[in-house]
Amino acid sequence: MDLDPLAIRNLLIWVALALCSTILLGGVPSWMRGAAKRADPSAAAAVFALLLALACVALLYVGGGVGRALAVTNVQLLWLAACGFLSALTWLSLFTALTGGRVSKVMPVYLISSLVTLAASHFLFGAPMGLWKICCMILILLGIVFIESRTPQIQSQLWFVYALVAVLAGAGVQLLRRGMIGETFDAEVYQLWRAAFAAVFLWIFVFVRKKQVTLGDFSARAWIGVFFAAVFLAGSYAADYFASLRGDVSYLAPIGVLTSLFVMLFARMFQKEKQPGSAVFGTLLVLLGQFGILMGL
Repeated sequence: MDLDPLAIRNLLIWVALALCSTILLGGVPSWMRGAAKRADPSAAAAVFALLLALACVALLYVGGGVGRALAVTNVQLLWLAACGFLSALTWLSLFTALTGGRVSKVMPVYLISSLVTLAASHFLFGAPMGLWKICCMILILLGIVFIESRTPQIQSQLWFVYALVAVLAGAGVQLLRRGMIGETFDAEVYQLWRAAFAAVFLWIFVFVRKKQVTLGDFSARAWIGVFFAAVFLAGSYAADYFASLRGDVSYLAPIGVLTSLFVMLFARMFQKEKQPGSAVFGTLLVLLGQFGILMGL
């Protein structure tokens, strides 16, 4: 059977874009951690949201979608503002949690937000919740327990509280998008308005607390961390967008499951975080659980 070289090339580019999105998304927490350790978390989150919003504007401009962003209705704008507020709370909580907690500890806790979303979607929107999905969710929780089981008992565990706040806020964003905005809403427009509103709320929070003066105390590594955290997340959005132009990205969803793996890998490479065998085994369980939910066998 003869295969069209052009079709093979397009397929490889399609897969490469999905993999690139996953890798970039996996690197975001490590860059956030690098900034959080050397800057005020609220100011860092505000700069991050602003840079992300600007990058989303650039992506829409390249894709010729600026007009689509201006065509949203007032009701949609209201719900986008709500998503922006919850996103601001999510990013602020993550930056704060990462000042005291390691990436390999904070991000597995944040994974619980996807489980909360699945459970809430079942009760709010009637999403199917069979025995298989429940078993996969339990598998993910078990993996998180294994990852967290070797967490050293230090004096302050406040990072865990902030991580839980991020869990609830992150789940709220997903539920609002699904229930009030709609999953068919333009993804690029959604990301732009969400980041823009989040930036507004975060900067208001910064100025109210007079933390804008801490911007002058940012070290070079803090600026680099914030910049690349925003660039990596925006790059992930861009890769998803260009992949969607070549076909239905839902077919490439199994690649996205690897995000958790790259989060742990980058934490080991960039943050020099030691990960015992229990964390590796827990990560494997999380990947299996996510893949099982995705496949819906």
